[in-house]
Amino acid sequence: MATRRSFHYLILTGMSLVLFFLHLGGASLWDVDEGRNATASFEMMDAGKYIVPTFNSQLRDDKPALLYWLQIFAYNLFGVNEFAARFPSALAALATVLLCYELARAMFGVRTGFWAGCLVATTPMLCGAARFSNPDALLNCFTVLTLTLFWIGQRWSPALWFASMGVSVGFALLAKGPVGLVLPGGVIFLYLLWEGKLRLLWNRQIGQGILTSFLVAAPWYIWVAVETKGEFIRGFLFKHNVGRALNPMENHSGFPGFYLFVIIVGTLPWSIFLFLTVWYAFWSAWNKAPQRWQSAWDKAVDRDVAPGHTSSSVYRFLATWCLLYLVFFSAAATKLPNYVLPVVVPFCILTGRFLERWRLGTIEPPRGWLYLSFASLALLGIGLSAGILVASGTVSLPALRGRIFPDIAPWAWMGLLPVAGALLGFWLLHTARNAPRSFGERGWGTRRRSQWITALVLGALAFWGPLAAWANAAFNHYKAARPLVQLTGADERDQEILIGGYKVDHLASLNFYVQRNILHHKTEEDAFTFLRYPLKVYLFLPAQTWESWQDRIPANCRLLSRHPDLYRRDEMVVVTNR
Repeated sequence: MATRRSFHYLILTGMSLVLFFLHLGGASLWDVDEGRNATASFEMMDAGKYIVPTFNSQLRDDKPALLYWLQIFAYNLFGVNEFAARFPSALAALATVLLCYELARAMFGVRTGFWAGCLVATTPMLCGAARFSNPDALLNCFTVLTLTLFWIGQRWSPALWFASMGVSVGFALLAKGPVGLVLPGGVIFLYLLWEGKLRLLWNRQIGQGILTSFLVAAPWYIWVAVETKGEFIRGFLFKHNVGRALNPMENHSGFPGFYLFVIIVGTLPWSIFLFLTVWYAFWSAWNKAPQRWQSAWDKAVDRDVAPGHTSSSVYRFLATWCLLYLVFFSAAATKLPNYVLPVVVPFCILTGRFLERWRLGTIEPPRGWLYLSFASLALLGIGLSAGILVASGTVSLPALRGRIFPDIAPWAWMGLLPVAGALLGFWLLHTARNAPRSFGERGWGTRRRSQWITALVLGALAFWGPLAAWANAAFNHYKAARPLVQLTGADERDQEILIGGYKVDHLASLNFYVQRNILHHKTEEDAFTFLRYPLKVYLFLPAQTWESWQDRIPANCRLLSRHPDLYRRDEMVVVTNR
């Protein structure tokens, strides 16, 4: 493997272009978050006002402004479309891959850095964040940047070290708020406490870091507070930060092991090595072991880290990073999978290090655990194929009650890729048992291990790339907003028309596609009054509701189009008074 940084950047960037950017605008916007975020940016751009976020001309106090600004920049480059709305997230994901490479390289060397970069790029969590129009990919990128600067900057001058972290934290605050400061700061504090190095923080240059963070983030927060007379700050801090921590918002709760499950699913196929990764990382986090555990420690501890660091310090930092995020968000009442996205980078670094040590033969995991890992990979493929066949209706399951998606059926074959990878692993491990001694004293030569890891990386790329780029878009046929707008001409901004909605609050992307405000009606009488308006109007509503109105609607009203609604067991229709 070539060791030049430019060569590795080229490969990792190429992988990221396939996984994050290919057919990025193919899927129509997902409701609710994508619709609201993409629309808020459009409204700010359309009004020429870049401080106060709005949705449907109402204050949107959910998130700070960085995502909106970047989306506006993308709209000006690519037009107002789905690709532009997701472009900032994809760009942030690419930056995260390269930062993961740099951090792992600084910790363990070139090869581990390359494996870690490949692993993080091919995780469904990062790939999903790259293809979703929300601030999570941005927050994750600046979180990783902050902690990478902390690690590699320890040998810099204190002024540069703290100032660089301050700039990164400032952008994290603009991306998603206090979590961009509290959690990275908590990781640094707890790590230094564990290492007995808290004195590093007692430096007067830390004030420079605080100042740079303030200079980046504070101007907008102050400006938006003044513009909204404090309403944005109250809603953002108390409702969307403190409120989410204390109470499950929008029914987003979860069971105690929710985030462990999220990490296992969200880092497939690499989570098949979860137990082995944790086992070797656990022992490597200790400088020495009690006498009775000495043998296990000797076999597992990593003695080959980058110069200037001890094995225990590297593993403690990564362990603190993972555990703090998992514990913090497990304790919070509102639970969403994207909250623990920042755990993906340290997990992939640890897993990449485990694979590199295994490749070199410096550790020999029990064959039973390797067989179990390969079996888990095969089960992943079988489970995916079975799930797609059931969800598409190819295999009938009464529990779905007819809620099926036939267009995804052709993707069931993708499950063969993980199965093929598992079979290759079984074959290599079996043939290694009977290999001649020159093949490798430990039973499996470095060359074959390298081949299998490379094959698994390429398999993950071939697996997640098409799923993210095209299978994701197969759901367009079941999302109502874009096709209804296109079929009815409700997006013609040069006409004097009004757009209304009744029981369509869940379709936030309607605003994006009509590029107008939507008048949401709370009662049937309000909707009937709207249909009698002298101007041309379009009313979006559930099909069942429309059918129940047949004896009461104004005579001049007619049905323009109908379309299945992914989010409800009904169709949506568009009605006009002309």
